[in-house]
Amino acid sequence: MDAMQLALNEFDSLSCDYRHLHMYPEISRHEVNTHAYIRSCLDKNGIEYLAPKDNITIAVIKGALPGKTCAIRSDTDALQVTEDTGLEYASRNPGVMHACGHDGHTAIGITCAKILNDQRQSLHGTIKVIFQPAEEGELGAQAVMDTGLVNDVNAFFGVHLWSTFESGELRVRTGGASASTDMFTVRITGRSGHGAMPEICVDPIVCASALVGELQHIVSRFSSPFEPVVVTIGSFHAGTRCNIIAGEAVLEGTIRTCDPEVYRSVHEKFDLMVKNTCESFGCKWEIDMRPACGVTFNDEKLCALARRAAKEIGREPLEDIPTMIGDDFGDFRAFAPVCYMRVGVRNEKLQAVYAHHHPRFRIDESALPLAAAWLVKNCEMYLEGR
Repeated sequence: MDAMQLALNEFDSLSCDYRHLHMYPEISRHEVNTHAYIRSCLDKNGIEYLAPKDNITIAVIKGALPGKTCAIRSDTDALQVTEDTGLEYASRNPGVMHACGHDGHTAIGITCAKILNDQRQSLHGTIKVIFQPAEEGELGAQAVMDTGLVNDVNAFFGVHLWSTFESGELRVRTGGASASTDMFTVRITGRSGHGAMPEICVDPIVCASALVGELQHIVSRFSSPFEPVVVTIGSFHAGTRCNIIAGEAVLEGTIRTCDPEVYRSVHEKFDLMVKNTCESFGCKWEIDMRPACGVTFNDEKLCALARRAAKEIGREPLEDIPTMIGDDFGDFRAFAPVCYMRVGVRNEKLQAVYAHHHPRFRIDESALPLAAAWLVKNCEMYLEGR
């Protein structure tokens, strides 16, 4: 099939879906209205789907010819970010924004389902389009796998729109594509009191401030510069008033690694630094470490197929580079090989230049049909055995 032309034919509908989803974002585990919209689109186009939960939808397209089963993953959750784009279709849900492109992924998934359903008489096998909740560190892939509805999938394909690549670039790489991700909370307890009498208090803010600095040494002095590691403190909360020494300070952050041995070493050093720093200041501490996802490891054969598919839709694929951003798409490897691809959406003329998770994040919509066509062509070629 001419996947590129079929995707371009759907551009108006694709853009409409994207803008609607952008206007009504929902955070992880609460994507109920988002999935109601997805299901309305599938119903309108006569596409069968499974709905095991209010925020999990799996479109099922059965080809007329025999073959295997492959899947497309589209994540659906947004972030706790207040939008500052000024777009006419900006978020209408205060404090919530699609600042990572998942609205685009969802719209792409809907379009893929429509194209594949229309072409089912010439398709081999079965394609499942998975509309997944809670990708943002909230174990959404696991929730999908727990339904038992993707156990029969032989290959998984996923696309992420990417703000640092020029609009229309198609990128894929064999091996590690994104990092393992852990989220943590460190709760530090001291002894509260009057700000004028620090000698009879135990100040957790001073302790937490020292710990923020100490933890940066994990990357700069305890990890090889040839091994990618990230330790980020994203949240620091403590205190209620300028003249009160707080009783508690709370740090939240993330650890990213790409190698199992490095993972073990980093976590050992993290625990030791928290212990030693808190003890030196006379504070107590609790660590809540929450694994979010493992390394996304791309299958060699699927990546080779993706490169051929890119050429078939008229694009020369580029070699992707590893990223320390985590994505639980890789967790689907528990059932079958995966191929995680990225599509550029950067366009300076449209001010589509801001990083993911920034309040002014936006995309070049002209890249959306290209992403849909690439996914469709991957599925078609995989199921035909080429």
